[in-house]
Amino acid sequence: MDRKTWGITLLLVAAVAVPMYRLTDWFSHKAIQVSVSFRPLRQADPGAALPVVVGLDQDYELSSLVVSEVPPEKSTANGRVVWRLEKQGKGAPTRGFLYGQPPEGLQPAAKSPAEPLKAGASYVVEVASGKVRGSTVFQARGSEE
Repeated sequence: MDRKTWGITLLLVAAVAVPMYRLTDWFSHKAIQVSVSFRPLRQADPGAALPVVVGLDQDYELSSLVVSEVPPEKSTANGRVVWRLEKQGKGAPTRGFLYGQPPEGLQPAAKSPAEPLKAGASYVVEVASGKVRGSTVFQARGSEE
């Protein structure tokens, strides 16, 4: 091929590749969509937080899970971790779980159970499945709300 043919070929490839890169999500990093809902599964004590159900957009075999308090505004400190789970063996894909009940394949990192949530406090849930991560912030609701 001569120089003119190479130039036209390169121009056509660029004309197809640039819009594909800019207008599609084929090359973007995937993220886990995390949602939180509250379920009155049991009669909670007045002032206690309702049970929290964490949902994921599809089935994931989770490799880690961290729930921590969101620090007050203008605070430089990181939030206190109230529940941390790490992968232990083979896990089953899950689309959601109840706060305090580890999904299959995850175990508490410090061998301690999840701390009770405080009604009105803000928390962040961070999940990972290999290199794919996701998080969301929520405010725990009380039983009388």
